[in-house]
Amino acid sequence: MAAASYLIATLAFLGLAATILLRWRDRTSALWVAGASLASALWAGYLTVLAHTHGGQALLSAGVLELARNGAWFVVLLTLLASNAGTRHALPAAFRRWVAVVAAFLLLLLVPVAWPGLEAWQAVAMLALAIGGLVLVEQTYRNTPPQRRWEIKPLCLGLGGLFAFDLFLFADLALFGTLNSPSWQARGLANALVVPLLALSMARALPRQEGPTVSRHLLFHTATLVGAGLYLLAVASAGYYLRHFGGELGAALQVVFLFGAGLLLALVLFSGSFRARLKVLLTKHFFSYKYDYRQEWLRFTGTLSTEDVDMPFRQRAVLAIAEMVDSPGGLLWARGDDGAYTLDGVLNLGAPDHPPEEPEGELVAFLVRSGWVIDLDEYRNETGRYQGVALPGWLVDNPRHWLVIPLLKDDELVGFVVLSQPRAPRGIDWEDRDLLKTAGRQLAVYVALVQANEALLEARQFETFHRLAAFLVHDLKNVSAQLSLVCSNAERHKDNPEFVADAFRTIANARDRLDRTQAQLRKAQPRADAPLHPLSLRALLDEVVTHSQDLRPAPELRIKADSEVLGDHEGLLNVLLHLVRNAQEATPDEGWVRLTLYKDGPWAIIEVADNGCGMAEDFMQRRLFRPFQTTKGNAGMGIGVYEAREHIVRMGGRLEVASKPEQGTTFTVKLPARASGAAAVQAS
Repeated sequence: MAAASYLIATLAFLGLAATILLRWRDRTSALWVAGASLASALWAGYLTVLAHTHGGQALLSAGVLELARNGAWFVVLLTLLASNAGTRHALPAAFRRWVAVVAAFLLLLLVPVAWPGLEAWQAVAMLALAIGGLVLVEQTYRNTPPQRRWEIKPLCLGLGGLFAFDLFLFADLALFGTLNSPSWQARGLANALVVPLLALSMARALPRQEGPTVSRHLLFHTATLVGAGLYLLAVASAGYYLRHFGGELGAALQVVFLFGAGLLLALVLFSGSFRARLKVLLTKHFFSYKYDYRQEWLRFTGTLSTEDVDMPFRQRAVLAIAEMVDSPGGLLWARGDDGAYTLDGVLNLGAPDHPPEEPEGELVAFLVRSGWVIDLDEYRNETGRYQGVALPGWLVDNPRHWLVIPLLKDDELVGFVVLSQPRAPRGIDWEDRDLLKTAGRQLAVYVALVQANEALLEARQFETFHRLAAFLVHDLKNVSAQLSLVCSNAERHKDNPEFVADAFRTIANARDRLDRTQAQLRKAQPRADAPLHPLSLRALLDEVVTHSQDLRPAPELRIKADSEVLGDHEGLLNVLLHLVRNAQEATPDEGWVRLTLYKDGPWAIIEVADNGCGMAEDFMQRRLFRPFQTTKGNAGMGIGVYEAREHIVRMGGRLEVASKPEQGTTFTVKLPARASGAAAVQAS
């Protein structure tokens, strides 16, 4: 019974080793498993012979083979542990420690196992081997990534069962000094039952796909050079024949022949069709995949992202996807604002005038529904393969049209690309379709981004126009207020020469402001920086107070220290007048408005303070310095403070505000004092 049991184990392990070497030798750790299987077959075969001749006690005489068999499976487990924890070139520290521990363990067991007079110690040593094997199985499974455990689970179960059976068998021998006869007889069959689990694990292991180490470009150019060399050798041989056997015309015929052969070689080498055919030939016979995906994606992204003044984005978009399948050109259709798809870019297909494709059309609906790449040659021969969709005539009737590639962004069709026939005849398979669909999704993002940028640029142009209109209305409002003041006082002071002179100055000032506004409109841009001149702030504030006497409360002027700044007189005057008028409008007649001038280091400070209604903190933080935000309702434009801050900033200054509801507001204008210089301002 024991001999038959171990014989079955021998045949099972030999069968496993043969299967691995013949069918699964490309699997990970296949050679190690095959070696361990051969060691197990040798061990089982030796025990078969001993069991047939000496009976059960022959077990202890196979101690060295027991050690070799267990050591071989230890190596398999250590190899799996190393593949999970380290790199191919350097063993990790954890693996090196395991190797050292297992090697020392086996060396220590070698003496009692191999020594014929130490039977009791042999049982203990074999028991230790079983325990060590169980520990190593557990560590291997634990340290394997979860995504790979499905692959090694049968192997770990099989080896775990093998070592667990040995643990049971040798524990009985070590404790009681006797060998359990049924367990000894069944051990061979138990080992044979492990073999299917090991085979299942090897079947699950993924093959090691060693791709070609040579690049596609190197192979292409090498094949081209080899072909050119063979061609030149043939030409040289033919020329030699003509020279020596052509008689009197041999030399002339040789020259003409060599010239024609060289011209033909240049024509072939520079032919796009020849290069395309050679690429297809090399790809079919040397590579498992058609494309070098890394190279294709780098080229695709580089073509789309490179700025080229000679080739606009629409043409580059067609070129990027056409080069993947050796197509010389195509058409780009993009969705417009009205939802229709119009021809947006053409590359090497003339100047077609195709009608727009409506979003309700069959072509658009089919592309959105299926996301397929349409092979028009296939469609012309077998329409039913595309769910019976009726494609437009301009697309099908032109034999140069080859493929239709949808540009999908999520489930939204941004557009589609129609490619022209390739340089060399070729069909498309699943790999071409997957690549083109993925490239189409990437291209859809680029097309949508370009459309968004163009819409943003258009919106900015409208924003510039609206800002011009807002500033124009604000300036006209100020001019109207000046002229209204003159008209309201003309009846009472028309005989006063000073009033008449002041009225003419006001009208001249209004004319100048209108001229500047008109000039800004001609330039079609926001108000330009006016030239800066030295200004005395004391004189400027006196002018502000004089122009603000028509409203109540009249402003009070406090001069603590005069300062001179570089600025635009008219612009700064308008800023201060606006701040004072806002303070007067927010303050009751019995209140006060004060203008204070002083210096603080490199800054000239102007404070416009009042004790009026004030402003809420939220309004100051979120809305005060934004255009078209006002607390005056329909009476204000909401751009005065915004324009004031813009003007102060252009002069190198700052505008700050402090306010509390029902307590008043203080605007602080900080301007670089002319005497302190620009360096002091920058240092602050």
